Amino acid sequence: MHKGLVVFSLIFSGSLLVSYSAAYINPGTVGFPAFFGLAFPYLLIVNLLFVLYWMFRRKWSFLIPLVIILVGYGSLSDFYQLNRGEKLVVSDSEQLTVLSYNVRSFDRYKWTKDPSTPHNIIKLINSQEPDVVCLQEYRTTINGLLSLANLKKELGMKYVYSSSKNSGVAIFSKYPIAKKANFSFGKDHLCKAIFADISVKGKLLRVYNLHLESNRLVWKNYKFIKKDEYQGNEEDLNEIKDISLRLSHAFSRRAEQALQIKEHVKQSPYPTLVCGDFNDTPNSFTYHQLSKDMNDAFVAQGKGISTTYSGDFPSFRIDYLLYSEDMTCTKYDRIRKRYSDHYPVCASFAFASK
Repeated sequence: MHKGLVVFSLIFSGSLLVSYSAAYINPGTVGFPAFFGLAFPYLLIVNLLFVLYWMFRRKWSFLIPLVIILVGYGSLSDFYQLNRGEKLVVSDSEQLTVLSYNVRSFDRYKWTKDPSTPHNIIKLINSQEPDVVCLQEYRTTINGLLSLANLKKELGMKYVYSSSKNSGVAIFSKYPIAKKANFSFGKDHLCKAIFADISVKGKLLRVYNLHLESNRLVWKNYKFIKKDEYQGNEEDLNEIKDISLRLSHAFSRRAEQALQIKEHVKQSPYPTLVCGDFNDTPNSFTYHQLSKDMNDAFVAQGKGISTTYSGDFPSFRIDYLLYSEDMTCTKYDRIRKRYSDHYPVCASFAFASK
Protein backbone atom coordinates (compact mmCIF):
# COMPACT_ATOMS: atom_id res chain seq x y z
CA MET A 1 0.00 0.00 0.00
CA HIS A 2 2.88 2.34 0.83
CA LYS A 3 4.36 1.97 -2.65
CA GLY A 4 0.97 2.60 -4.23
CA LEU A 5 0.53 5.84 -2.26
CA VAL A 6 4.02 6.96 -3.24
CA VAL A 7 3.10 6.47 -6.91
CA PHE A 8 -0.12 8.45 -6.48
CA SER A 9 1.79 11.17 -4.64
CA LEU A 10 4.29 11.41 -7.49
CA ILE A 11 1.47 11.60 -10.06
CA PHE A 12 -0.24 14.47 -8.24
CA SER A 13 3.06 16.26 -7.63
CA GLY A 14 3.87 15.99 -11.33
CA SER A 15 0.40 17.25 -12.22
CA LEU A 16 0.85 20.27 -9.96
CA LEU A 17 4.16 20.99 -11.64
CA VAL A 18 2.47 20.87 -15.06
CA SER A 19 -0.23 23.25 -13.77
CA TYR A 20 2.45 25.88 -13.11
CA SER A 21 3.46 25.73 -16.77
CA ALA A 22 -0.06 26.74 -17.85
CA ALA A 23 0.79 30.37 -17.11
CA TYR A 24 3.69 30.31 -19.59
CA ILE A 25 2.55 28.04 -22.43
CA ASN A 26 0.18 29.49 -25.02
CA PRO A 27 -2.81 27.10 -25.17
CA GLY A 28 -3.11 27.88 -28.85
CA THR A 29 0.22 26.09 -29.29
CA VAL A 30 0.07 23.35 -26.65
CA GLY A 31 -3.35 22.90 -25.10
CA PHE A 32 -3.19 20.31 -22.31
CA PRO A 33 -1.31 22.41 -19.65
CA ALA A 34 -4.27 24.84 -19.57
CA PHE A 35 -6.50 22.06 -18.20
CA PHE A 36 -3.99 21.37 -15.44
CA GLY A 37 -3.86 25.13 -14.72
CA LEU A 38 -7.63 25.14 -14.31
CA ALA A 39 -7.30 22.27 -11.80
CA PHE A 40 -4.50 24.03 -9.86
CA PRO A 41 -6.46 24.63 -6.61
CA TYR A 42 -7.53 20.99 -6.39
CA LEU A 43 -4.05 19.70 -7.21
CA LEU A 44 -2.61 22.02 -4.56
CA ILE A 45 -5.01 20.70 -1.91
CA VAL A 46 -4.21 17.05 -2.73
CA ASN A 47 -0.48 17.74 -2.49
CA LEU A 48 -0.93 19.51 0.85
CA LEU A 49 -2.81 16.46 2.11
CA PHE A 50 0.06 14.22 0.99
CA VAL A 51 2.55 16.46 2.83
CA LEU A 52 0.53 16.13 6.05
CA TYR A 53 0.03 12.41 5.58
CA TRP A 54 3.70 11.63 5.01
CA MET A 55 4.72 13.87 7.91
CA PHE A 56 2.23 12.08 10.16
CA ARG A 57 3.69 8.74 9.03
CA ARG A 58 7.22 10.15 9.55
CA LYS A 59 8.21 9.38 5.99
CA TRP A 60 10.69 11.47 4.03
CA SER A 61 8.27 11.21 1.12
CA PHE A 62 6.67 14.46 2.37
CA LEU A 63 9.59 16.39 0.86
CA ILE A 64 8.52 15.67 -2.74
CA PRO A 65 5.07 17.36 -2.66
CA LEU A 66 6.41 20.05 -0.31
CA VAL A 67 9.21 21.02 -2.70
CA ILE A 68 6.78 21.05 -5.64
CA ILE A 69 4.43 23.35 -3.70
CA LEU A 70 7.29 25.71 -2.82
CA VAL A 71 8.47 25.79 -6.45
CA GLY A 72 5.11 27.31 -7.37
CA TYR A 73 4.99 29.90 -4.59
CA GLY A 74 4.23 32.66 -7.12
CA SER A 75 1.15 30.78 -8.33
CA LEU A 76 0.04 30.29 -4.74
CA SER A 77 0.30 34.01 -3.93
CA ASP A 78 -1.81 34.88 -6.97
CA PHE A 79 -4.46 32.45 -5.76
CA TYR A 80 -4.41 33.01 -1.99
CA GLN A 81 -3.45 36.02 0.14
CA LEU A 82 -3.04 36.44 3.90
CA ASN A 83 -3.23 40.23 3.53
CA ARG A 84 0.17 40.81 5.09
CA GLY A 85 0.76 43.86 2.93
CA GLU A 86 1.28 47.28 4.42
CA LYS A 87 -1.89 49.32 4.76
CA LEU A 88 -1.38 52.67 3.11
CA VAL A 89 -2.94 55.76 4.63
CA VAL A 90 -4.00 58.14 1.87
CA SER A 91 -6.54 60.95 2.11
CA ASP A 92 -9.83 60.42 0.27
CA SER A 93 -9.10 63.39 -1.98
CA GLU A 94 -5.99 61.62 -3.30
CA GLN A 95 -7.70 58.29 -4.01
CA LEU A 96 -9.60 56.99 -7.00
CA THR A 97 -12.09 54.18 -6.35
CA VAL A 98 -12.78 51.78 -9.21
CA LEU A 99 -15.43 49.06 -9.29
CA SER A 100 -15.63 46.22 -11.84
CA TYR A 101 -18.78 44.12 -12.11
CA ASN A 102 -20.23 41.58 -14.52
CA VAL A 103 -23.91 42.43 -14.00
CA ARG A 104 -25.29 39.59 -16.18
CA SER A 105 -27.47 41.96 -18.21
CA PHE A 106 -29.02 43.31 -15.00
CA ASP A 107 -30.85 39.98 -14.52
CA ARG A 108 -32.56 40.33 -17.90
CA TYR A 109 -33.93 36.78 -17.90
CA LYS A 110 -34.95 36.78 -14.22
CA TRP A 111 -32.33 34.26 -13.07
CA THR A 112 -32.58 35.53 -9.49
CA LYS A 113 -36.40 35.46 -9.54
CA ASP A 114 -36.34 38.82 -7.79
CA PRO A 115 -37.77 41.81 -9.72
CA SER A 116 -35.77 44.21 -7.56
CA THR A 117 -32.39 42.78 -8.66
CA PRO A 118 -31.57 45.58 -11.20
CA HIS A 119 -32.29 48.16 -8.51
CA ASN A 120 -30.21 46.20 -5.98
CA ILE A 121 -27.25 46.08 -8.38
CA ILE A 122 -27.33 49.86 -8.78
CA LYS A 123 -27.69 50.31 -5.02
CA LEU A 124 -24.72 48.01 -4.40
CA ILE A 125 -22.55 49.96 -6.84
CA ASN A 126 -23.45 53.24 -5.18
CA SER A 127 -22.69 51.83 -1.73
CA GLN A 128 -19.00 51.66 -2.69
CA GLU A 129 -18.96 55.32 -3.79
CA PRO A 130 -16.83 54.60 -6.88
CA ASP A 131 -15.34 57.23 -9.18
CA VAL A 132 -15.12 54.84 -12.13
CA VAL A 133 -17.32 51.82 -12.84
CA CYS A 134 -16.50 49.10 -15.38
CA LEU A 135 -19.48 46.93 -16.26
CA GLN A 136 -19.47 43.68 -18.25
CA GLU A 137 -22.62 42.13 -19.78
CA TYR A 138 -24.03 45.64 -19.56
CA ARG A 139 -27.29 46.64 -21.25
CA THR A 140 -29.62 49.59 -21.44
CA THR A 141 -33.30 50.01 -22.26
CA ILE A 142 -35.08 52.80 -24.11
CA ASN A 143 -36.59 54.14 -20.91
CA GLY A 144 -37.04 53.28 -17.26
CA LEU A 145 -34.49 52.26 -14.62
CA LEU A 146 -31.96 50.92 -17.13
CA SER A 147 -32.13 53.75 -19.65
CA LEU A 148 -28.76 55.38 -20.19
CA ALA A 149 -30.00 58.73 -18.91
CA ASN A 150 -31.30 57.15 -15.71
CA LEU A 151 -28.20 55.01 -15.16
CA LYS A 152 -26.01 58.12 -15.40
CA LYS A 153 -28.30 59.85 -12.94
CA GLU A 154 -28.52 56.91 -10.51
CA LEU A 155 -24.76 56.35 -10.53
CA GLY A 156 -23.99 60.05 -10.38
CA MET A 157 -21.71 59.77 -13.40
CA LYS A 158 -21.94 62.17 -16.33
CA TYR A 159 -19.50 60.40 -18.60
CA VAL A 160 -19.89 56.98 -20.21
CA TYR A 161 -18.42 54.94 -23.03
CA SER A 162 -19.67 51.52 -24.12
CA SER A 163 -18.66 48.95 -26.74
CA SER A 164 -22.03 49.28 -28.43
CA LYS A 165 -25.10 51.42 -27.98
CA ASN A 166 -27.22 49.13 -25.85
CA SER A 167 -25.03 46.27 -24.59
CA GLY A 168 -21.51 44.89 -24.13
CA VAL A 169 -19.02 46.52 -21.77
CA ALA A 170 -19.18 50.07 -20.45
CA ILE A 171 -17.06 52.53 -18.52
CA PHE A 172 -18.91 55.07 -16.35
CA SER A 173 -16.90 57.95 -14.88
CA LYS A 174 -17.37 60.97 -12.66
CA TYR A 175 -14.46 62.53 -14.51
CA PRO A 176 -14.33 63.60 -18.18
CA ILE A 177 -13.33 61.08 -20.82
CA ALA A 178 -10.72 62.58 -23.14
CA LYS A 179 -10.23 59.68 -25.56
CA LYS A 180 -11.89 56.31 -26.10
CA ALA A 181 -11.72 53.35 -28.46
CA ASN A 182 -13.15 49.90 -29.11
CA PHE A 183 -11.11 46.76 -29.85
CA SER A 184 -12.08 44.58 -32.78
CA PHE A 185 -11.52 40.83 -32.90
CA GLY A 186 -12.38 38.12 -35.42
CA LYS A 187 -16.00 37.21 -36.14
CA ASP A 188 -15.75 33.98 -34.15
CA HIS A 189 -14.58 35.80 -31.02
CA LEU A 190 -17.00 36.56 -28.20
CA CYS A 191 -14.90 39.29 -26.66
CA LYS A 192 -15.70 42.88 -25.75
CA ALA A 193 -12.88 45.28 -24.92
CA ILE A 194 -12.67 49.06 -24.71
CA PHE A 195 -10.45 51.70 -23.18
CA ALA A 196 -10.98 55.29 -22.10
CA ASP A 197 -8.51 58.02 -21.14
CA ILE A 198 -10.01 59.74 -18.12
CA SER A 199 -8.95 63.18 -16.91
CA VAL A 200 -8.61 62.86 -13.12
CA LYS A 201 -7.72 66.07 -11.31
CA GLY A 202 -5.34 67.23 -13.98
CA LYS A 203 -3.87 63.78 -14.70
CA LEU A 204 -4.80 61.34 -17.45
CA LEU A 205 -5.57 57.75 -16.53
CA ARG A 206 -6.13 55.00 -19.11
CA VAL A 207 -8.79 52.45 -18.10
CA TYR A 208 -9.36 49.20 -20.00
CA ASN A 209 -12.59 47.26 -19.51
CA LEU A 210 -12.46 43.66 -20.76
CA HIS A 211 -14.90 40.80 -21.09
CA LEU A 212 -12.83 38.01 -22.59
CA GLU A 213 -14.09 34.88 -24.34
CA SER A 214 -16.50 32.74 -22.34
CA ASN A 215 -16.20 28.95 -22.18
CA ARG A 216 -19.44 28.65 -24.19
CA LEU A 217 -20.65 25.78 -22.04
CA VAL A 218 -24.33 25.01 -22.54
CA TRP A 219 -27.03 23.75 -20.19
CA LYS A 220 -26.35 20.05 -20.82
CA ASN A 221 -22.64 20.58 -20.05
CA TYR A 222 -23.41 22.09 -16.65
CA LYS A 223 -25.92 19.33 -15.97
CA PHE A 224 -23.22 16.75 -16.66
CA ILE A 225 -20.67 18.56 -14.42
CA LYS A 226 -23.15 18.47 -11.52
CA LYS A 227 -23.94 14.76 -11.92
CA ASP A 228 -23.65 12.65 -8.76
CA GLU A 229 -22.38 9.59 -10.59
CA TYR A 230 -20.45 8.99 -13.80
CA GLN A 231 -20.99 5.70 -15.58
CA GLY A 232 -18.01 5.91 -17.90
CA ASN A 233 -20.24 4.86 -20.79
CA GLU A 234 -20.17 6.22 -24.34
CA GLU A 235 -22.62 9.01 -23.51
CA ASP A 236 -20.45 10.24 -20.62
CA LEU A 237 -17.30 10.03 -22.74
CA ASN A 238 -18.94 12.07 -25.52
CA GLU A 239 -19.97 14.71 -23.00
CA ILE A 240 -16.44 14.90 -21.58
CA LYS A 241 -15.10 15.28 -25.12
CA ASP A 242 -17.60 18.07 -25.87
CA ILE A 243 -16.70 19.99 -22.70
CA SER A 244 -12.97 19.53 -23.35
CA LEU A 245 -13.27 20.88 -26.90
CA ARG A 246 -15.28 23.90 -25.74
CA LEU A 247 -12.72 24.68 -23.03
CA SER A 248 -9.80 24.18 -25.40
CA HIS A 249 -11.26 26.60 -27.96
CA ALA A 250 -11.96 29.16 -25.22
CA PHE A 251 -8.43 28.88 -23.79
CA SER A 252 -6.97 29.54 -27.24
CA ARG A 253 -9.25 32.48 -28.03
CA ARG A 254 -8.61 34.15 -24.67
CA ALA A 255 -4.86 33.75 -25.17
CA GLU A 256 -5.11 35.44 -28.57
CA GLN A 257 -7.26 38.24 -27.15
CA ALA A 258 -4.93 38.76 -24.18
CA LEU A 259 -1.86 39.04 -26.41
CA GLN A 260 -3.56 41.60 -28.65
CA ILE A 261 -4.76 43.69 -25.73
CA LYS A 262 -1.40 43.47 -23.93
CA GLU A 263 0.40 44.90 -26.95
CA HIS A 264 -1.93 47.89 -26.76
CA VAL A 265 -1.48 48.25 -22.99
CA LYS A 266 2.31 48.39 -23.45
CA GLN A 267 1.88 51.54 -25.55
CA SER A 268 -0.14 53.39 -22.91
CA PRO A 269 1.50 56.76 -22.17
CA TYR A 270 -0.45 57.16 -18.92
CA PRO A 271 -0.95 55.35 -15.61
CA THR A 272 -3.13 52.38 -16.52
CA LEU A 273 -5.85 50.16 -15.08
CA VAL A 274 -6.91 46.89 -16.70
CA CYS A 275 -10.26 45.77 -15.33
CA GLY A 276 -12.84 43.15 -16.13
CA ASP A 277 -14.00 39.59 -16.46
CA PHE A 278 -11.09 37.59 -17.90
CA ASN A 279 -12.99 34.27 -17.70
CA ASP A 280 -9.72 32.65 -16.61
CA THR A 281 -8.11 31.81 -13.28
CA PRO A 282 -4.85 33.33 -11.93
CA ASN A 283 -2.88 30.27 -13.05
CA SER A 284 -3.72 30.81 -16.72
CA PHE A 285 -1.76 32.08 -19.71
CA THR A 286 -4.36 34.84 -20.14
CA TYR A 287 -3.89 36.25 -16.65
CA HIS A 288 -0.12 35.87 -16.78
CA GLN A 289 0.09 37.87 -20.02
CA LEU A 290 -2.23 40.67 -18.93
CA SER A 291 -0.66 40.98 -15.47
CA LYS A 292 2.91 41.07 -16.83
CA ASP A 293 4.56 44.36 -15.72
CA MET A 294 1.35 45.18 -13.85
CA ASN A 295 0.24 44.78 -10.25
CA ASP A 296 -2.87 42.95 -9.05
CA ALA A 297 -5.07 44.80 -6.54
CA PHE A 298 -6.02 41.50 -4.88
CA VAL A 299 -2.37 40.47 -4.43
CA ALA A 300 -1.56 43.91 -3.01
CA GLN A 301 -4.44 44.34 -0.59
CA GLY A 302 -6.74 41.31 -0.83
CA LYS A 303 -7.38 38.48 1.59
CA GLY A 304 -8.20 34.80 1.24
CA ILE A 305 -9.15 33.35 -2.14
CA SER A 306 -11.54 36.11 -3.24
CA THR A 307 -13.70 33.94 -5.48
CA THR A 308 -15.49 36.25 -7.91
CA TYR A 309 -17.62 33.77 -9.87
CA SER A 310 -20.61 32.43 -7.95
CA GLY A 311 -21.66 29.94 -10.62
CA ASP A 312 -20.70 26.29 -10.94
CA PHE A 313 -17.59 26.55 -13.12
CA PRO A 314 -14.94 27.90 -12.82
CA SER A 315 -15.74 28.80 -9.22
CA PHE A 316 -12.65 30.90 -8.45
CA ARG A 317 -11.24 34.37 -9.12
CA ILE A 318 -11.83 35.35 -12.75
CA ASP A 319 -12.50 39.11 -12.32
CA TYR A 320 -9.52 41.42 -11.89
CA LEU A 321 -8.29 44.93 -11.21
CA LEU A 322 -4.73 45.32 -12.50
CA TYR A 323 -2.74 48.56 -12.28
CA SER A 324 0.56 49.91 -13.60
CA GLU A 325 3.69 50.56 -11.56
CA ASP A 326 3.03 54.31 -11.41
CA MET A 327 -0.02 53.72 -9.22
CA THR A 328 -0.51 52.35 -5.71
CA CYS A 329 -3.40 50.23 -4.45
CA THR A 330 -4.66 51.30 -1.02
CA LYS A 331 -7.70 49.02 -0.66
CA TYR A 332 -9.30 45.96 -2.26
CA ASP A 333 -12.64 44.32 -1.62
CA ARG A 334 -14.76 41.58 -3.15
CA ILE A 335 -18.42 42.34 -2.32
CA ARG A 336 -20.23 39.08 -1.62
CA LYS A 337 -23.72 40.00 -2.82
CA ARG A 338 -25.31 37.53 -5.23
CA TYR A 339 -27.30 39.70 -7.62
CA SER A 340 -25.38 38.26 -10.60
CA ASP A 341 -23.31 35.14 -11.25
CA HIS A 342 -20.28 37.33 -10.49
CA TYR A 343 -19.36 39.27 -7.37
CA PRO A 344 -18.17 42.85 -7.90
CA VAL A 345 -14.58 43.78 -7.07
CA CYS A 346 -13.67 47.25 -5.88
CA ALA A 347 -10.32 48.89 -5.19
CA SER A 348 -8.92 52.30 -4.37
CA PHE A 349 -5.81 53.67 -6.04
CA ALA A 350 -3.48 56.64 -5.69
CA PHE A 351 -1.06 58.02 -8.23
CA ALA A 352 2.48 57.22 -7.13
CA SER A 353 4.73 60.15 -6.26
CA LYS A 354 7.41 60.92 -8.80
